[in-house]
Amino acid sequence: MENNELEVKQNNENAVLDFSAVSNSKVKVETRSTIKDSKTLFNLETTGKTMLNDIVGESIRVKDVLIRTFEKPLEQPVIDEETGEIIRESERTVSCILIDESGKQYATGSKTFTFDMLKYLGQYGGASNLKDGVDIKIIKKAVGKNGNKALSFELL
Repeated sequence: MENNELEVKQNNENAVLDFSAVSNSKVKVETRSTIKDSKTLFNLETTGKTMLNDIVGESIRVKDVLIRTFEKPLEQPVIDEETGEIIRESERTVSCILIDESGKQYATGSKTFTFDMLKYLGQYGGASNLKDGVDIKIIKKAVGKNGNKALSFELL
């Protein structure tokens, strides 16, 4: 069976789909969320969203968060030419979806924003504050020495 095919097995009168071929992907996915309902999580990933880059300077009241990290192997590892040491074998990307009080969804693929949100939720007890909603302002902040800016947020 090829990797992208589904095998159908007969189990008495019911057909059972075997999704093991689909899950054999080399991409590792981690999901962290304040949402427990699988239907809601699925719908979050498949419906339209406002991009956070489009609302820099605006404030929103966040009630729920979905963060996903994706790690996939590079086709060719990055190798230090002098030592031959492998520097990096995989690539990591992220997605962060915020849901406000009215159910409107906001999304970003910004690593800085996502890691700042993880820090707030994990280290500063932010997850427990979400049940009442947390007001944030979407900002761009300086990163590094070269004057680049990255998407982030301030607590209000």
